[in-house]
Amino acid sequence: MVDIARQSPTTRSIVAEIAKRQNIPAFYLAKIMPRLARAGLVRTSLGASGGITLALPAEEISILQVIQAIEGPFALNVCSLDPERCEHHATCPACETWCLAQTQLNQTLSRTRIADLARASK
Repeated sequence: MVDIARQSPTTRSIVAEIAKRQNIPAFYLAKIMPRLARAGLVRTSLGASGGITLALPAEEISILQVIQAIEGPFALNVCSLDPERCEHHATCPACETWCLAQTQLNQTLSRTRIADLARASK
């Protein structure tokens, strides 16, 4: 996503080119792009002039959105995602700490935008 954000907004990036620049296996990148597209974070187009572009400005896409689009709900552990699902929730001395850590991590990832990382990586 950062690689795409660093390109001109009119440039359509090709999976193989992104993979090469970022040293990511192209087959892995090809698997996650549809997830990012379903989440409304990228647009993909086929054909000779096809490729991938951001569906939203990079300033509007958070790191948390990207993680959730690829992996689903992001949790440090079951307790931090849904404390009621943990059988030890009522008596666990660590539950509050896990939940606080989850909240702080989510806030950081929500505040951090793709544009922030794109600017930092130039």
